[in-house]
Parts: sequence; structure tokens; C-alpha cells
Amino acid sequence: MRSGIAFALVAAAAVTAAAQQPQIQNGRVETRQASSISSEIATLGAASADPIWVAWREPIADGRRGGCNWYSDDVNSIGIRGVVIESDNGPYKPPQLTAPTGAVPLEAGTNVVILARISNKRVERLRTFGDDCPLDANGRTVYWLNGVTPAESLKFLETLTHPDYATMVRSGADSLVSSALSAIASHRDPAADAMLDKLAADPDSSLRRQAMRQLVDNRGAHGFETVRRLLDTEKNPDVRRSLVSSLAQSRQPQTADVLLALARNDSDESIRADAVYYLPARGGVKMVPEILKLLGSDGSTKVRQRAVDGIATLPADTALPALIQLARDSRDVVVRKQAVSALGRSKDPRAVGALQELLK
Repeated sequence: MRSGIAFALVAAAAVTAAAQQPQIQNGRVETRQASSISSEIATLGAASADPIWVAWREPIADGRRGGCNWYSDDVNSIGIRGVVIESDNGPYKPPQLTAPTGAVPLEAGTNVVILARISNKRVERLRTFGDDCPLDANGRTVYWLNGVTPAESLKFLETLTHPDYATMVRSGADSLVSSALSAIASHRDPAADAMLDKLAADPDSSLRRQAMRQLVDNRGAHGFETVRRLLDTEKNPDVRRSLVSSLAQSRQPQTADVLLALARNDSDESIRADAVYYLPARGGVKMVPEILKLLGSDGSTKVRQRAVDGIATLPADTALPALIQLARDSRDVVVRKQAVSALGRSKDPRAVGALQELLK
């Protein structure tokens, strides 16, 4: 009986270990218990002359996928799922992976694996994948950290959003910031919301724009409401345009209403123009009458042109009748010209026929 219990405990431990660590091949993997990521990186980076990777995993935000890649062999049509985490700057090669063995973790794919590349004692690159994605280390050492809490993970990632631009190549530093923000947004922990909210108010306008985009793309209703409120307080015109562009990608049910209000009332013609352009994509055919009203009331040429272009993004059965009517009947030269231009870009026979009639 005892031997059976012991066997069950060993099996459970194996399943737990498999659930904690993804399949990492073609490299040395060393597991460490850690409470501070920064301390581990400082210790490991100082002890290694070669670049190393430090990795850990956290529960992933609802609706978010950790990501992985598929590579296809054109000769044998064999698909390989996995990622080479370390590039050797040589000829391209797909991951060299064998099929996973042992117990299959029931929770695989519900967590994000975060990998930090350490070189010259500092983080120079960050990558994230789903924990069910096989990883090819390409000869590097990967230190896998167990025991990293979401709070510690977020605390560390926030430090990477303000890199030392004086000692890093600008492109590398910018890439690190983008990766850190994406990793923060991947966390299921609600503290990620507050952290992105804070970063969306950062003095650095580029960082603000990226944080706002992550809020809308990955933080659901909370992210949408935060960005909507920021539209009222943001002073930088370029950042405000980025906010409208981010909102336009949201799937929240009130997106079309917010865009319509901006198209009607904002004092900045560029904001009104962007809002009315994105309005059909988020509100569909029911927004066409509202756009037609704006065409007759907004004095900005830019707004009217973008409104017509927005209608043109709708499915042809909706867009073409509206464009044809504008090209035939509008008394606004700007609107007629833009509608004719939109029809000219269409290869639909109805558009061609309408243009031929107009020419007559």
C-alpha cells in the first residue's frame, strides 16, 4: 500500500514539474527557486561570460494567447510547432525538436512564459510564449525560476519600461519597452491594470501611446474605460490620435457610440476625421445615416473626405449604393470627388456602371 502511495506522489510531482516548466530542448536547463527576479539576474549575469536566458511563467490574462510558431518543411510538408529562442545570426533554421514525452499538463496553454536574455549583466531582450509552446534554446543555458509571484513579475517588468537609453542602442531599448508592456498586459493579475494605467500617464509620449494600446487590446472593459477617460485629459494631439486609433480596435459594445460622439463634438478636426473614418467598421451599416448627417454639417474638408473613405470600407452591398448616391446627388464638390475616387478604386461592376453613367 505504501509503495502505491509513494508511486502516486512521484507521479503527481512529475505532473506538477511538467506544468511548471515548458518543453525546452537543445540547451542546458537549470531550475532555481526564486523570490526576486532582479537578484537572480544580477547573480546569474555576473557569473556567466556568455549570454543566458532567465525564464518564468505566470497565469495569462483571459482571452489572451501566449503564442507559438509553426514551421513547414516545403519538401516533406512536415509541420514543426515551436520556437528557436536564441538566434545565432547564421542561415535560417527551424526548431530542432523532438515530440514531448511524459505526462501532458492539463493547464498547458493557460499561462505565459516570459524569457529575458541576459548579456553583459543586463536584460537586452524579452520574449513571451504560451507555456505549451516547445522551445529550442539553440545551445544556450536557460535558468528556470520557480516561485515567482505575479506581483514580483510585474514589478520587474515595469523596470524594463524605462531602459537606460544612454547605454543601449535606441532600437534595442525601444523593442525592450514594447516587449515589457506586452508581457505586463499578458498577466491575469488585476495589478496589471493599475500598472498600465500608470504607464499610460507617463511623461514619455511614446510609452503612453504603447500603454494605451495594450490597455485597449488586452485589458477588456477596464482598458477601454481608461483610454476613453484619457481622451478628455490628454494634451498631445499625436497621442490623442493614437488613442482614437486604439479605441477603434476595441470590441467593447460602446465603441461605436464613443467614436460617434468624437466625430460630432471634438474640437480637433483630425480627431473628428479619424473617428468618423473608423465609425463604420465598429458600428456597421446603422452608422451610415449618422455619417451622412456629418457630411452635411461638418465644415472640415478633411473630415468629409475621411467620412466618405470610411463608408467605402463597408461591405460592397452597403458601401456602393451610398457612394453612388453621393457621387450623383451631393452638392458638395469635395464629397462628390471623394465618392467618385472611392468608386474608381472598386472593381465591382456596379461601381464601373455608375462611373460610366456619370461620365455621360
